[in-house]
Parts: sequence; structure tokens; C-alpha cells
Amino acid sequence: LFLARADAGVARPPTTTVDLDDVVLQEIESARTFSPVPISAAGVSAARVVGHPDHLRRVAANLLDNAQRHAATSVAATVGVEGGDAVIRITDDGPGIAPEDRERVFERFTRLDDARTRNDGGSGLGLALVREIVTDHGGRVSIGRANDGGGTVVEVRLPLHE
Repeated sequence: LFLARADAGVARPPTTTVDLDDVVLQEIESARTFSPVPISAAGVSAARVVGHPDHLRRVAANLLDNAQRHAATSVAATVGVEGGDAVIRITDDGPGIAPEDRERVFERFTRLDDARTRNDGGSGLGLALVREIVTDHGGRVSIGRANDGGGTVVEVRLPLHE
């Protein structure tokens, strides 16, 4: 529904100051209830942005859901300030995403694992929604390799509230 409204040019709902760390910590607590792997929140520190709290919650929830689904043994979330940006990083130790697919996964209905069924994996809209929300908040989202052993890190950068 959010994507359809964005396509139609429907006006954004009102925004407010959001403690991004609180949003991410709440979503981590919720995700831990169902997570097959541990989720670390040790790197979460204060960061404030201007935005829509429910939409930013959706970003965190979608990223955590993806990370949990693909992690081998762990997921880590960090929130902090870098320069003029509030930065969220969600890292997993799963198989990673090939460099040639790192932009494609933000397209609607893209699912890299053809063997997954809709019941097992999702609709392929989660990262498209993440990108739309982040862009709507004046930010950007990117995907990289978590470390030399593989894994994925998704980084969201949003303008810091001043």
C-alpha cells in the first residue's frame, strides 16, 4: 500500500523528531521473539532524525527480517552518527549477496533464491519498500559484504536532525 501511494504521488504523512535508536531497539526486541539466531544490539547508540516513526519502524523490521532469514549464526544491528548522517547497519553472517545483485534486490518482486516459495521467503517487496521509505526521508540505502568470510551488511543513511 505504501508503494502504491508513493507511485500515485500521495502526500507524505506528517513527520516528527524520531529517536532512531529507540525505533531500532524496539524492532530488535520484537524480532528476538521469533528469531532463529541471536541479534546483537551492542552497537546501537543515539541518533535523531526527522521522519515518520511507523515508516522507519518498517525499515528496521524489514532489514532485521531479511538478516534473520539469511543468517547462519548471528545478526548485529548498529545505529550511530557519522558526519551529518544517522546510520543504521544491519549485518548477518549468511551467504551474502553477489555484487551484481546488490542493486537489483531493491526492485519490486525480486527474490534471489528461486527455490524459495512465497510461504518460505516473502513477496520480494521488503527491500523495495525500504528503499522507497529511506529515499522519502532524504536518505540512501546500500548493500555490501559484511566481512572477508561473506555475509551481508545493509547500510541506511538518513539526514541527522539538528
